[in-house]
Amino acid sequence: MPVYFLTVHAYRSWREDHPKGYIQRDEGLKEPAPRLAAWRANHAHFPEARFDPTMQELLHKVIQECAIEKQIKLHACSTTPTHVHPLISFQSPACTCGASAAHCHKNCPAKTRADDVTTRMKRKMGQQLAKLKQTSGRPYFSRGWDTRPVKNKKHFDYLVTEYLPKHEPEQAGIFRLYP
Repeated sequence: MPVYFLTVHAYRSWREDHPKGYIQRDEGLKEPAPRLAAWRANHAHFPEARFDPTMQELLHKVIQECAIEKQIKLHACSTTPTHVHPLISFQSPACTCGASAAHCHKNCPAKTRADDVTTRMKRKMGQQLAKLKQTSGRPYFSRGWDTRPVKNKKHFDYLVTEYLPKHEPEQAGIFRLYP
């Protein structure tokens, strides 16, 4: 059964001057670039998005709805002011590239399914946030996302018992386990 740990970031929440570096589409992790961050901040059409507690509650609700709609199992989810982490699984299709790797191959059918689920979640979360905040055309999420296969039971247990729960007190987030 494929299990995936998803990460979706709020719009402009992981800037180019982040101390850990930044991700450039199709190029991976890059060193911090303060001048590029300043340039992009000056040319951004919208301010950074941040999810307050009401918005985080709505995100949990939407993720649950998407899990039902897409017929996947939602195991746990953490939301913070800057990102969302659903932990999902599904019966089919199986991973064909060896999910023990950090990332599935682009053509892995399980990754394709996880990406499809993430696309739907992002779209629906953005629509519901726009409705809540009465906005139109404002991005709430950055482009792209991270779809990471869960390697084994130990990795799954770590995510559910340690990594995801710490988002609640440390990052003003909301953590939930789902039956």
